[in-house]
Amino acid sequence: MTPPNGPRTVDTTSVSARVSQAVMAVVIAVISVLFLITTHRMRLDLGSVQVPTGLLLGLLFQVTACVFLVASTGARLPLLLLGSLWGLIAGPFLGRGAGGGVLVPAVVAEQTQYAGWIVQGIGILVPFAAALVVTLRRRRR
Repeated sequence: MTPPNGPRTVDTTSVSARVSQAVMAVVIAVISVLFLITTHRMRLDLGSVQVPTGLLLGLLFQVTACVFLVASTGARLPLLLLGSLWGLIAGPFLGRGAGGGVLVPAVVAEQTQYAGWIVQGIGILVPFAAALVVTLRRRRR
């Protein structure tokens, strides 16, 4: 149902709108990096099966963040910024360390831990995939 004054439009192109979109993307990127990197190694044992709950929570968070950015701004710019900034912000945490690295997978008990690469894929690829979905939906109309 359309409002009596016609459909509502959201300003997505003015300088102030673009700045607010960028600020939202930066804040969510920082939160996303901290959340995904700190939880990506969490696992839950269900009988004899190990469920990678940290990666699942990270995926859920990143999808929710993308939906929030599109719903609150109506633009693709924050999604592109989120995907681009994620790797840059995560950079200090990506080396080899006591708990292993995210960029170079850690080897714990002679078993390579690929969760670091998966978390990077979640952090970077999900926002770009969301921007692609938004683009395709707009072109379909």
